[in-house]
Amino acid sequence: MTDIASSNSRGFSRRSFIAGAAALTAAGVLSGCSSNTGGLAPHTADSSKAGTEEIFSGSCRSQCIQGCNLNVHVRDGQIVRTTAGHIEEEPFYEHICPKGLSHPARVYSAGRLQYPMRRVGERGAGEFERISWDEAIQEITDKWKGYREEYGPESIAFFLGSGNTAVLGGGTADGSVMQHLQTVMGACSVLPDRDIAFQSAMVKVFGPGSAFVSPLEWNGANHIVIWGCNPAVSCKRMMHFYLDAKDAGAQLTTIDIQYNTNAAKSDWFVPVHPATDGALVFGILSEVLAQGWQDTEFMRAHSEAPFLVKEDNTFLRMSDLGVAPTTGKNAYGMEVTIDPEVVWDEATQSAKSHLEAEKPALENVPEEVEGFKVRLVWDMALEAIGKWTPEKASEVTGVSVEDIKRLARMYGQEGPVLTGMNQGLNHYFNAIYTYDLIFLLMVVTGNIGKESAGLISGGGSFGISNSNGCINQPSSKGEKPAGPGRNINWTALYGIIHDQELLGKPFPLKSLYCSCTNIVSNQTEQNETIKSLKEVEFLVVEEMTMSDTALYADILLPACHWFECEDLRVRSYNMPYLVYNDKATEPLYESKSDFEIYKMIGSAMGFEDFFDFSEKDYISLWLNSPVAKKEGITYDSLRETKIARNHQLKENPFMGGKFFHQSGRAKMWTEKVVPEYNLGQEIDESKEHLLFYWEPAREANLEAPIREKYPFSVLGEHMRTRNHTQWWDVDYMKEYERQPIARFNPDDAKELGISEGDTVRLYNDRGSVTLLATINSGQAPKTINCPRSFLTREHIDGDFATISFNDYNQVTRNQCYFDQAVAVEKL
Repeated sequence: MTDIASSNSRGFSRRSFIAGAAALTAAGVLSGCSSNTGGLAPHTADSSKAGTEEIFSGSCRSQCIQGCNLNVHVRDGQIVRTTAGHIEEEPFYEHICPKGLSHPARVYSAGRLQYPMRRVGERGAGEFERISWDEAIQEITDKWKGYREEYGPESIAFFLGSGNTAVLGGGTADGSVMQHLQTVMGACSVLPDRDIAFQSAMVKVFGPGSAFVSPLEWNGANHIVIWGCNPAVSCKRMMHFYLDAKDAGAQLTTIDIQYNTNAAKSDWFVPVHPATDGALVFGILSEVLAQGWQDTEFMRAHSEAPFLVKEDNTFLRMSDLGVAPTTGKNAYGMEVTIDPEVVWDEATQSAKSHLEAEKPALENVPEEVEGFKVRLVWDMALEAIGKWTPEKASEVTGVSVEDIKRLARMYGQEGPVLTGMNQGLNHYFNAIYTYDLIFLLMVVTGNIGKESAGLISGGGSFGISNSNGCINQPSSKGEKPAGPGRNINWTALYGIIHDQELLGKPFPLKSLYCSCTNIVSNQTEQNETIKSLKEVEFLVVEEMTMSDTALYADILLPACHWFECEDLRVRSYNMPYLVYNDKATEPLYESKSDFEIYKMIGSAMGFEDFFDFSEKDYISLWLNSPVAKKEGITYDSLRETKIARNHQLKENPFMGGKFFHQSGRAKMWTEKVVPEYNLGQEIDESKEHLLFYWEPAREANLEAPIREKYPFSVLGEHMRTRNHTQWWDVDYMKEYERQPIARFNPDDAKELGISEGDTVRLYNDRGSVTLLATINSGQAPKTINCPRSFLTREHIDGDFATISFNDYNQVTRNQCYFDQAVAVEKL
């Protein structure tokens, strides 16, 4: 039995970690976990391989968007080190970061869960007793069968976490076994709603598909912009590509709220106030237009700028002019209605389909066309941009007028420009509008769809899989799965659990299954997360370590490490390779692979005919796709080659200005506003039609009323040594990032009377966190930077995750990790 409440587990140093881990094990927090010195004891080395070293294929499967392939070195039956795997076709993808290097320490960590456990105390107290796998699976499935019978299949929900991006063991990986289990059961999905605005804006402006320009083209750019992201810390392999391009002659520019490693490596650093990047774009566009630097011909041919909008906010189409729609197939082979949008043709001074017009007009369009009052999209864009000047943008953003004009010249005259963004700008309430504008800046200046110009972030699925076939595969008797239940947005979860209803209708949600995730640490507004976990009737957590979420489990299942099972790394955003993962060693203790656990649960639920497959069977089905067949990729070939490239992926997906929308053009106007979630929110559609729109952030905005009470905004950056909270249990990595800190601007620290090493409390109406202060002259005034990914028990008090809010923008289901204002108390 364990008892977290009786343990003093906060703030122990790296030197005392081993002793601390032993004490915590005795006291309770790490009961069911190994100790550093005993981690190898349960594993018996194969004496026949004594003194020999074998190398197996592996990959880093955390969601840092990179998917590095690794060599896993095994000596005497033990994993001893990792090195970068060889990629003969493209060796510049061969990189490994500190996290990849430290995997052996994760395998033999003091935090490893050893056996299944059942809660015996209060939720969150960490009081468990050891049980067998048979007991654990039976208790889970007995509960679930009862819930299904009384309340229906949607009374059970799976949290789709991203902590393992592999097809057999992952949650969000395309076509994963977990998704198959959920579909067979008819269970709901709880969507994490993390990092959504970037993808939403990208799909909105460019259409569904990958927008990522391959690193093969980066060296041809004149300028590369790192805009609001942190590749030197978060995406280290990408940083190699940035620096290679700089060595090849590209000027590297960083636009950020703080001076960091990226800025130090750049030719030019542009500091900007938090979440004001959209206003910066408006200032840049204002100068671009004033100087005539827009790419008129690109917009005319490849954007919606010349489209005509009717009074009902829909496009004027050929059917409005009496031309009947036709049918055809889109780029994905789906049958669609073809009713082309109308433009005003300068050459013929008449209304024509944009597909047939000789010269679509961007000015001097009649106010009425064929009896319809119309507005030109570009005219509305000009009106929106005209409300800004570089001087006004400078006041809002803190960027000098000179620098705004220099950025305008760069985008308008000195291309090709590549723009790199990951998730930093995602974490504000106004993120969707910021991304819309940056993408449109690229379109207006013609810095997309051309060689060495475009977006160098924003991949997605590997584009090779039969994921739907995997998720919906029938049983061995030919029965079809029930189909997935409803999607539950994160911000609605607590209300559903507490009220057992959604939008006034019954929603009896009784059980939550968490795999490949640590929601207590990684979701916003932690106090509400904890309320959800305390009130849900039955919580099952599948984990490798005693995470913050694991402490609340009713049943806790020990998952093995990625190197202890076979799998296929399928989701990578900047490397065009699948990576096959060998089973390098046997799972330690009683841990099992995610694949085996999902099959055990599915079979015990009475769906054994839906899980009558092996690892080989499932991977083979996943690869049963036209692209995989064209590439000659099979299960057996992957076992041999270990990696496989998708050569069908375009190095520059928009080359020639061909975008993924049915019109083939980049979008500037939304006809029908459809929110990504429905919680009964009111929608102000005037914000959503024209994509040239921006509004300030909620709390990060310096002028927000809340800043009178809470004068500082807080950025939670990624850490070099962890990905979210993964790697929290690797002791020697704490040599680099020992404990939670708060970085202050020197002037702010002086005003608060704070010195280096002082203990401070950051707080607002939602929560608080106590940590150590450090002074950094690169930190922007009135901002605080807190490297995040620490567990609650690693903080002096509270948790960084308590100070954020759960609310979403009116149309975008996007968590806001940085849009948070706090006051500071020196302790």
